[in-house]
Amino acid sequence: MTSAVPSISVVINTFNRAGSLRQTLEGLTLLDYPNFEVVVVNGPSTDGTKDVLREWAGRIKVLTTPERNLSISRNLGIAGAAGHIVAFIDDDAYPDPAWLDRIAAAYADDEVAGAGGPVYDHTGYDFQIFYNIGNRFGTSWSGWPAGNDPTPVLNRPYSNAYPSLLGANSSFRRDRLVEIGGFDEEFEYYLDETDLCVRLVDCGYVISLLADAFVYHKFLPSHLRTERRALRDRYSVIKNRLYFAMKHALVMTSFYEVMQDVLAFTEEQRQDYRWNVEQGHLSEADFQRFEADVHRAFDTGLARISEGAGRYRSGQWFASHQRPFLPFPTRLPAAEKLHLCFFSQEYPPGVVGGIGKFTRELAVGLAELGHHVHVLTRGEDHHRVDLEDGVWVHRIVPEYRDLPATPNVPRSIWEYSASLNDELLRIHRHRPVDLVELPLWDSEGIAAILDGTVPTVVSLHTPLPAALAISPHWKADAQHHERHIRPLLALEPFCLDRCDFIRANSDAVIEEIERGHGIQLDRTKLGVVPHGFGTPVATTRPGARRPEGDQTIEVLFVGRLERRKGIDLLLAAIPVLLASSPTLRFTIVGDDSIPGPHGRGYRQEFETEHPDLVGRGIIRFLGKVSDAQLDQCYAECDIFVAPSRYESFGLILVEAMRHGKAVVACDIGGMREVVTNGETGLLVRPEDADALAAAIGALATDRELRTRLGRRALESYTTTFTRTATAERALRFYRDILGRSGAQERRRILPSKRELVGSP
Repeated sequence: MTSAVPSISVVINTFNRAGSLRQTLEGLTLLDYPNFEVVVVNGPSTDGTKDVLREWAGRIKVLTTPERNLSISRNLGIAGAAGHIVAFIDDDAYPDPAWLDRIAAAYADDEVAGAGGPVYDHTGYDFQIFYNIGNRFGTSWSGWPAGNDPTPVLNRPYSNAYPSLLGANSSFRRDRLVEIGGFDEEFEYYLDETDLCVRLVDCGYVISLLADAFVYHKFLPSHLRTERRALRDRYSVIKNRLYFAMKHALVMTSFYEVMQDVLAFTEEQRQDYRWNVEQGHLSEADFQRFEADVHRAFDTGLARISEGAGRYRSGQWFASHQRPFLPFPTRLPAAEKLHLCFFSQEYPPGVVGGIGKFTRELAVGLAELGHHVHVLTRGEDHHRVDLEDGVWVHRIVPEYRDLPATPNVPRSIWEYSASLNDELLRIHRHRPVDLVELPLWDSEGIAAILDGTVPTVVSLHTPLPAALAISPHWKADAQHHERHIRPLLALEPFCLDRCDFIRANSDAVIEEIERGHGIQLDRTKLGVVPHGFGTPVATTRPGARRPEGDQTIEVLFVGRLERRKGIDLLLAAIPVLLASSPTLRFTIVGDDSIPGPHGRGYRQEFETEHPDLVGRGIIRFLGKVSDAQLDQCYAECDIFVAPSRYESFGLILVEAMRHGKAVVACDIGGMREVVTNGETGLLVRPEDADALAAAIGALATDRELRTRLGRRALESYTTTFTRTATAERALRFYRDILGRSGAQERRRILPSKRELVGSP
């Protein structure tokens, strides 16, 4: 290859996959490679694919074909491509950020005509294939041991076995593709790329199987494949298997052996189809169509061979469709990217607590700025890895791990922490991680701190002593306290002492930790980065859904219904407020199953004491709600109230300010670092229901005050508390600590292990 950075055209062939196509295109923006373009060939799609393509206008080339024939579509992609290398990825897949770098490196050898790497299956954790080997009948094997590259021994013209690439992760020199006429368009689906590989090998070229050019293939349903990944239409599979074997196997065997193989293959398909019918994945009518398709497939396959194998395109045809190179914009040059990991026991989707929200917002913000970001969280059933909003989310199922001799760690915490640390090391082997951030809560990063391979940053949240003071019922179970709480009380200062750096969300949480544990944090490794949330919204007019002339004022509370959040103070204030402001209405959002001091939840007690207020809809308890519902609640309220006894930060305040709402909060903890009293909201004395009622009442009767505070709150949010602002502050902190020699020295580069590599 003459250029040190060869130009690459990434071709995506798509049909009726608008949603996943968008995900594939977004995934390409994360690539490190500096010199590539994207060509999308759209089949006769009837969903929103054209709308997606319009969103990317000016950044991608778009071609169309009226036929559902993958080889025709791929030949169009080759024709439209201007890169020296043409790489193919499926429309239900996305690449590892280093994908094209690894592919480009393979072409330093002039004999290499094609190259591709391992493909993860729908889990994102297990492999669909690693090395793929084919024979001349069309059978493939993907279980070649990792670390034993078959490339040097299998690239022999007209050999029975040869290296083969999966279409979801394949690349070829464009001039070699044009030389052999491109894809054989008889292969409308199945064995199309395999045919191309064997033809190139027979011409004396090399197909290189790469160990570290990863693609994640989500294997979505299609017009051929059901939701359960059962292949419904197998006409092309059987026809193309016969056509392929007749085309390539007769050079080394007899027609009789070819037919034996194809018949055996057909019977395997029949048995698999019958099993899918028995399992309810396919119908009996599907099976009858299959039997009819078998006969049609044999007739057609033999007819195509008798007509002369190979429906190819001429060099002139390829030249006539070529378009100028169109560089594809990525988010950030590779040299400027950090590689960051975060632990979090909770992570969206679903209803999550504050740490899960904080983690998602920071991770997405950093990814939007172009950095490689992973979140490692608790999984269910099986390990999986997904690309979500530009963030690699690793959902890991905790597994048994031997406890360390010291310190004393509760088994449930250790097995979770050690399992995530193993995944962290798997990521690190593939691409060195600059740092990992670990929440102090539950000391969930203890295994990474003890391991010491990757520089650690502990993020501060409500410390356990503060939580115990506000929630004394946690001490009621003596056995749980001894086995779980007591060790965690010792682990928090241990983690803070042993970690490399500390990130606080407020000065208040630093003071609370030092007071609660009786320690002094090392200021040389400490930084303060306030949390942020989302982007400014065009908020709904308060009360937009209320009937014309409705004068009610909506007050919103969001949080767990527990003493720490001050729900008892708000519920005590409501009857007082209604006596003077009868137009007030209250919406209470959050987990209402937590027992109060009398054994029953606060909601249950209030409903018992004030059934009329609940019955008339003056107060609504919504329980846990989705993010979309919560966002609507913020949009439609007039006043937001947060009477918490303690908050290390107070994300709920930021969420309300994002919607331009007047806020009432307590003058305590991190809340006073978010809300400026009289400027962006009202702060009242904690533990004072009367002061709380007075502040809400003042806002309820003064529309101008509500409007002014809401406007200032939105201004404060826009300049200080957006997701982007927080990500930029965090980046300054990370770059500062990574610039210190200690962090770089602590990061150990692990030896590569082929059986363990394979993370983005």
